[in-house]
Amino acid sequence: MQSRSCFGFSFIAGTIIMAGCTGIAPPTRHSSDCGAAALQNKIGLPVTGSSADDVRVGGAPVRSKGDVRVIAPGQAVIHNYSDARLNLETDGRGNLKRAVCG
Repeated sequence: MQSRSCFGFSFIAGTIIMAGCTGIAPPTRHSSDCGAAALQNKIGLPVTGSSADDVRVGGAPVRSKGDVRVIAPGQAVIHNYSDARLNLETDGRGNLKRAVCG
């Protein structure tokens, strides 16, 4: 009987401890901005081009410290993180939906 009550206590204690862990934020990556911050006010504008050499948002060239990846809806992408890479996610019309480093 005693082992059963210990199990019950352990289960409840573990549940409470785990519930407290849900508020922990994942570790942040310390990086310099890849150029995404400058594009936050351009959400909804058209994206043209496909590389760091020719991509434009709203007709203006994009500045990035690394590669630029334009991602269309449903497009498969490799999930290899790079601090310097600028990811430009577009909507179905080719307009900027989100600009993030990675």
